[in-house]
Amino acid sequence: MRRLILNIHLVIGLAAGLFVILLGITGSILAFEPELDRWVHRDISYVKPGGRVLSLVEIGDAISHKYPGESVVAFLPSRAPEFPTQVILSRGIISVNPYSGEVLGLRTRGQSFFGVVRALHVRLAMGSIGRAVMDWSAFVTLVSLITGMYLWWPVKRMRIGGAWWSAKFWYDLHSSSGFFFSLPALFLAGTGVILGFGDQATRLLNRVIASSTAGNNERAPIQKPDMGGAEISPDRAIAIARAQVPGAVPYRVQMPRYGGLYVVALELPRNRVTGERNSIALDPSTGRIVSEHLASALSLRERLMATNSAIHNGNILGMPSRIVAALASIVLPVQAVSGLLIWLRRKGLLRTR
Repeated sequence: MRRLILNIHLVIGLAAGLFVILLGITGSILAFEPELDRWVHRDISYVKPGGRVLSLVEIGDAISHKYPGESVVAFLPSRAPEFPTQVILSRGIISVNPYSGEVLGLRTRGQSFFGVVRALHVRLAMGSIGRAVMDWSAFVTLVSLITGMYLWWPVKRMRIGGAWWSAKFWYDLHSSSGFFFSLPALFLAGTGVILGFGDQATRLLNRVIASSTAGNNERAPIQKPDMGGAEISPDRAIAIARAQVPGAVPYRVQMPRYGGLYVVALELPRNRVTGERNSIALDPSTGRIVSEHLASALSLRERLMATNSAIHNGNILGMPSRIVAALASIVLPVQAVSGLLIWLRRKGLLRTR
């Protein structure tokens, strides 16, 4: 049995090692994507707090003056005093100082560095074939971790010894790093499998969960908006939406020019799992609520899937869990490379001391 498990572990490592390395490196970057993105674009990502916060109407006027003829697709209100308000136009995303109305800069549409990293992580920057490869890579990573724990148990190696580049060093590195990060790595791989095979997971949950607990968060049927009359302002749309979700912070306001309705997305900051899953659609002429989708009404299936995503992204416990997720992701390339070196040495293809 042990030889069989060892062969499975070995074949998986050799066949999918490159994809496991890619999953680990890109996953560790994505764990800190917001912070890294703001650091890369720090000249347009921070403002000095002070003074009255401008209304969205005033910010929209500043944008119209800077870019005449451009229609606002959506506003992304600042989530913290030191962050700018962002405005989405057809040409890109504009960062605006919410205290002065100064346009800080423009990020044009197109694939960014972090967009490429995400595309590699999810679908190998390809289409459906790339996605299938990465989905199955997450599955074999899970199998590799389980078989690795089985192989580690009789030895129970938990420290690294031996000189650099020696056979003992790489064996100890492979064993001890796998042990110390086995639990978070298992969570990452397991949740990644569920995300990758989301349709199958959803169907399974629908079968397991009683029908009385599923589907209770259907959107209200979208009613036809009233035509004619002056539109309410985006600030008024936010005020109406916030009254429906006390304590929530708006993070996106879709303008009615694109879809016929105001759609206000709100976040409950203390709810890291489903806090962002609140949206209110409003008639732009009357301010009447046309439909709503609230985190408090999510079905059990939706809550389970949201929890799975929060665990995989490292958001479940905030910054501490994101750090653990990043470290566990980095361990995957370490495991793949050290395992390959161990195999090459045993085959006599690599000399070590």
